[in-house]
Amino acid sequence: MNYKDYILFKTLYEEKNITHAAKRLFISQPAVSDRLKKIEAEFGCRLIIRETRGIQFTPQGETLYQYCLDALKQYDLVKNNLAMQDHGIQGHLNLAVSNIFARYFMPKLLLEFTQLHPNIDISMSSGYSHGLYHSFLEGNFPIAITRGTHNWLEHKVSIWNEPLGFFNATPLQVQDLRHHPYISYKTDPIFQHEIDEWWFSTFASTPRKILEVDNIETCMKLVQEGLGFTLLSHSCIINYPTLYFEPIITAAGEPLMRETFMYYRNNYRDLTHVKAFVDFMLSKAPLPSHL
Repeated sequence: MNYKDYILFKTLYEEKNITHAAKRLFISQPAVSDRLKKIEAEFGCRLIIRETRGIQFTPQGETLYQYCLDALKQYDLVKNNLAMQDHGIQGHLNLAVSNIFARYFMPKLLLEFTQLHPNIDISMSSGYSHGLYHSFLEGNFPIAITRGTHNWLEHKVSIWNEPLGFFNATPLQVQDLRHHPYISYKTDPIFQHEIDEWWFSTFASTPRKILEVDNIETCMKLVQEGLGFTLLSHSCIINYPTLYFEPIITAAGEPLMRETFMYYRNNYRDLTHVKAFVDFMLSKAPLPSHL
């Protein structure tokens, strides 16, 4: 195996689908299958099992995946340390960033950071917080910026906090929500749990859910058309300033907040480009609650 094989095998593990892995790597599906056969021949064992909707990894495949992760980490460490000796802070930085934060904060932050550190290349993956956090735990990212708190024993810093509330096309009272059509945004489990806890501590009945969508923009457009209300964080109002927003107040009289944390490891100082980004974000925290 070589460096390209490590990348291929890691991508296959993440996608669990040969076609999707091939598209992500910009190579043909037959080329992926052929290389996989050669890797299996090299180790003399079966590494994956093909199924109707994708692939599953055998125990031997799981072991090789962990080896590939370790090998890639060591490669990056050596590469970055060598680059540092000649050119100052360099490296390739992989970031996991939640959808909302990536949309509204990262463009300006990355512009400023890259101006300070032009020799650091950045890859950013955005998505639901719970999925990104688990990928961070698996070692795929040195830094994760995700919403919601986790029992992480290494470094965790709060960098943003904003209120949750309900959006509607016209002004609406809290007590009327239970009779009003509800457009549900399919979000991460932690956020959904917070919403459910507030709802059922406030109302005795379930919401009148008429639609469930998996895209924030679609959700907000449906609300804008007057089809119902939705429960989301305040930052979603940026592109929809005419919508009515009312913060959610808990039984204790406090606003329900949605906190964003930056998670990183104790060894972050070992990689100068990772340390540079951590130090940069710490200098910016906490970011303003209202955009």
